[in-house]
Amino acid sequence: MKVCFLGCGNIAQAIIDGLLKSGMQPSHISCIERNEQRVNSLKTQGLQIIELENIASLDFDLIVLAVKPKDALGAAKSIFKHLPTAIILSVVAGIGIEKYSQPKSIIRAMPNTACAFEKGVTAIYALDQNSKAFLTANNLFRKIGHVLTLKKEDEMHRFTSIIGSGQAFLFQVLNTYLEELNKISSADHVATKLMFQDFISSLSDSFSQDSNFESLINKIKSPGGTTQAGLESLQDNNLDKILQDAFQAAEDRSIEISNEQ
Repeated sequence: MKVCFLGCGNIAQAIIDGLLKSGMQPSHISCIERNEQRVNSLKTQGLQIIELENIASLDFDLIVLAVKPKDALGAAKSIFKHLPTAIILSVVAGIGIEKYSQPKSIIRAMPNTACAFEKGVTAIYALDQNSKAFLTANNLFRKIGHVLTLKKEDEMHRFTSIIGSGQAFLFQVLNTYLEELNKISSADHVATKLMFQDFISSLSDSFSQDSNFESLINKIKSPGGTTQAGLESLQDNNLDKILQDAFQAAEDRSIEISNEQ
């Protein structure tokens, strides 16, 4: 499989990092990028930097569109200008397939940055989900995590809010934990960081043994204890609603971005 990335920001870099860790050869990944600092970083990974004008001379299975939403439609037109038969895998948030000049040549995906660790979760959609290109796109993301095929493109907005943006919401919560731990930790910064890293890792370990959150909570709390008091405070302050409102705000913004184009 040979892939070309047009735009190499955070999400593209996460995908690239995951693909390299999965065993894909650097020679099979090319990039079109103008930012000099990013170009230098990509070269250190052994990736080939090419110009858009030369895209037709190279045999790519997929061209990954990873630019900002405001630049997506113009960038896609430029690709089709140089390579009318191109299959574009768009990881641009909020831009629906029908907005592009050649909708049948677009596969839409929403990965998250966990792809960098081969633990990504990616939603994927196309008008033709039986095509060879759609299968290739699925195989690409399975190299770096899990794939969820959507039946309706509109579901991409909700997925973006829960999985795409949702990581940042959890990081925000965990940052509060770390700040509180730092207040009482007498260890140096590195030791505290390692301590907190194991704390986070243990959450994943617990979930791998028991995926029932109520059961996991009950293993920690006791009636009338400290955990019970904290949980009641979270409930009184409507933690569920706070998170649901964050999901809704992100989903609404995804829809707005789509309507702006």
